[in-house]
Amino acid sequence: MSWSAFESEGNKIIKISISLLILLLSLVSYPLSNLYAMPINIEAEHLEYLSKKNLYIARGSVMITTGEIILRADEIRLNATTGEAILTGNIQYEDPDVIIEGDRIEMNIKTRLGKIYNSHVFYKRESLYIDGDEIEKTGKNSFFLTRASLTSCESTSPAWKISGRNIKVVQQKSIRGWHGTFYIKNTPVLYTPYFWVPVGSKRKSGLLIPSLGYSSERGHAYKQGFFWAIKDNQDATFYLDYYSEKGFGQGIDYRYILSPDTNGEFWFYHVRDNKPDRDLIEFKSYHNFSIPQRFSGYLKLHLVNEYDYYDVMGSTSTGRFGLDSWKIDPFGFASPERLQKYLESNLHITKPVSNGRVYLLAQGRQSLEGSSEDIPQYLPEIAFFLNTQTKRRISFNLGIRSSYLWREEKSRGLRIDINPNLYLSIGRAITLTQRISVRNTSYLLGHPSLNKSRFVAELNTTLSTRFYKRYEKLVHVIEPAIEYSYIPPVDNDNIPLFDSIDSISHTSNISYSFTNRLSGLSDYNLEARFRVSQGYNLLKDVDKEFSPLLAEASLISKNISLNLNSSYDVHDGKVTETIASIRYSDRIGYIGAGKNFRRITSLDQYTFDAGLNYPIRVFNYSLPMNIQARLWYDVKGAGVQEFNVITRYIHQCWSISVNYRRLPKEYEILLRIELLGLGSLKIGRI
Repeated sequence: MSWSAFESEGNKIIKISISLLILLLSLVSYPLSNLYAMPINIEAEHLEYLSKKNLYIARGSVMITTGEIILRADEIRLNATTGEAILTGNIQYEDPDVIIEGDRIEMNIKTRLGKIYNSHVFYKRESLYIDGDEIEKTGKNSFFLTRASLTSCESTSPAWKISGRNIKVVQQKSIRGWHGTFYIKNTPVLYTPYFWVPVGSKRKSGLLIPSLGYSSERGHAYKQGFFWAIKDNQDATFYLDYYSEKGFGQGIDYRYILSPDTNGEFWFYHVRDNKPDRDLIEFKSYHNFSIPQRFSGYLKLHLVNEYDYYDVMGSTSTGRFGLDSWKIDPFGFASPERLQKYLESNLHITKPVSNGRVYLLAQGRQSLEGSSEDIPQYLPEIAFFLNTQTKRRISFNLGIRSSYLWREEKSRGLRIDINPNLYLSIGRAITLTQRISVRNTSYLLGHPSLNKSRFVAELNTTLSTRFYKRYEKLVHVIEPAIEYSYIPPVDNDNIPLFDSIDSISHTSNISYSFTNRLSGLSDYNLEARFRVSQGYNLLKDVDKEFSPLLAEASLISKNISLNLNSSYDVHDGKVTETIASIRYSDRIGYIGAGKNFRRITSLDQYTFDAGLNYPIRVFNYSLPMNIQARLWYDVKGAGVQEFNVITRYIHQCWSISVNYRRLPKEYEILLRIELLGLGSLKIGRI
């Protein structure tokens, strides 16, 4: 049929092509809202219409394009009466999200049902390949696959794949099927007679991937979770764990979001420890909230029933409690509990007022080193703070706090502290700053009985200046300062020590500081700082007139970072404290070392860390892996305190990570296998 004769059927061909595209797009859930607004282009070596059969035929390199969508085939036949369409030969459909290839497609543009034979599907965003003998669209959002396999490997002989039979797929809901088999190369490794997997952007209830492992302290372990998607704004996860050396553990994690300002999480875990015979319980919770009249706040609870819980069990909420994955953790839950001295629980409510704020704080602390009877608790504290008000050279601020303090079996009662501060600053080239602070603290204690007021005045005077010099490639700043502080004799008789407010004492001290700063203007991004400071006690009858000489240094550049804080006792001629670290890093990797020394606690610890970035190059070879290691070493005899090695081998469609962690009394091994596009399976962490 000539093009001129065929031209009268042009509008029908375009409508038919749109119908074909709509059916194919429904197979891959492509958005259809703008399809009719896009121009349709049809190309073929031969176009034919058989009027008696109401049959349209396009042969030879058929290509239908619209926007970013392309459909290719050797031949397309469409019966306009029945709606039956057949596409054959080198079929390929492509849009920004997916590519579908097949030998033959049978479909009905009226029912929008059909089949794809010998299909190959590639999801670009997820990098997933699905091969199927036959894919049948059985409903609006449902499909049936007689036999199919899935992988993210690009090779024709994939490193891994998952296969199944009689698979039913409901878009945005689930995938279920029979005879699920996991292959490594062509070798079956895992088999399940039936499988069900939730899919889609919405959360689905179901079993989580279990983890297996071993710990020298807790023995072999099996951990299993069940996720319950209660509502869009609420969910809960239930855990059942087994430790061969401890017994069974049960946990629950509940999360909720009631509004942008009201949300929280609840975690509870219990394990029966059979060595010795006792219960171990961990509780974590946080709740952010806002209430009328511009009040806002949060409640954070962190409790264990035995102070050695984390020494025995480690962090049982790691990878489970929501805050564990936060990069910024305002509640302090993400810190390793075994390194903490105590757990803290807070209720904090605040309200902004004109030029200030008021708050209520209830704070409790639990020791992880033994009894908590010596730790002061704030139950509660009510305070008002007036922000610094400035008028010309004069500034003023004020703090008022009323605290009910409690220490088990020792002291408890009310403390009211009022602390106004007045500042005067004059001068430009040389700046003189004076601060006059008065503090009245009243104690109304019932155990032991104490009714006392203490008045403290403080005078602080600082004289400082700055020298500035700009060179071609850097800026040099020198800041010398001298300061004098005076507090008259303070009556601290019979006052219990709760915090720094109670330990204020008679002071007459002069101190100096000298600060050097260098800022680079080149590509090396040089930033350097060196500061020395020291004080001299003017009071008589003191053991040491000079305070330790404090040196602080930092150097940051494109590849090197250096930090040093060290204090030196000029009377004893000994270094009292040193915290130092240095690191070199570039595109290949990094290496670093550190030292932590405190003479008063006999701490003398070194740290070493190093790593090679992906990929590791050895001579002319490139290894697709990275490696990191860190060592904590105690010079005082304890030896290796902790040693970690993490390495990851990365293939195109899979990776394997190994994490070895050694502690003085136990070790752990974590093995993680990640299948690209499907997430990761963790094995070994206890």
